[in-house]
Amino acid sequence: MKTTTLLPLAAAFLGSSASPIDVSNGRITLQLDLDLGQNAIGAQANNFGDLFTFTSMQAIHATPDQVVNETTPTGGLDGASGTFNFGINSHANMICYNITLHNFQGEFDSPANTATHIHEAALGASGPPRIAFPNPEPVEGNEAVRNSAGCLKGPFVTGVVMEEKDTGEGFHVSMIEANPSAFMADTHSSLALPGAVRGQLA
Repeated sequence: MKTTTLLPLAAAFLGSSASPIDVSNGRITLQLDLDLGQNAIGAQANNFGDLFTFTSMQAIHATPDQVVNETTPTGGLDGASGTFNFGINSHANMICYNITLHNFQGEFDSPANTATHIHEAALGASGPPRIAFPNPEPVEGNEAVRNSAGCLKGPFVTGVVMEEKDTGEGFHVSMIEANPSAFMADTHSSLALPGAVRGQLA
């Protein structure tokens, strides 16, 4: 796992402060100063090391030709592509992500909190977002490439309400592991509202 993934995990989920990273002998050491209340200690009775273990991983290649509106192909955003790398820890209801977009154009645009998601949708079909990720930001020195990396832990909130509840409410990453092909990853552009690029999990 890259340090760009470890640091957001430590800050966001353990409520800790991290000391400088020691890189020596080809190994990365991250020392954490944990500051957890008594209730949190009871809730985290299991080994903290388990948080850094993935129960499954996904690598998705996203392209414009996979984008649909309902079931109608839209063509997405011509010339764009993306890679969505996910590490899932179903014990902690946590997902780590490293998302890279190439040749994204327009502005990120979606009724959800962000425009980059995992949707519950089979191949060739649309479906609601279940997890909303931070939108990738331009990489310094190469404006054609955008990236975001980190980890999210449930409960999840997408900002999209269906049947009077947020589409992330009650969602657990174990649902992805139970049937990954029922989910897809995508991002949305103002120039391609149904989706700029999309890729099916498997």
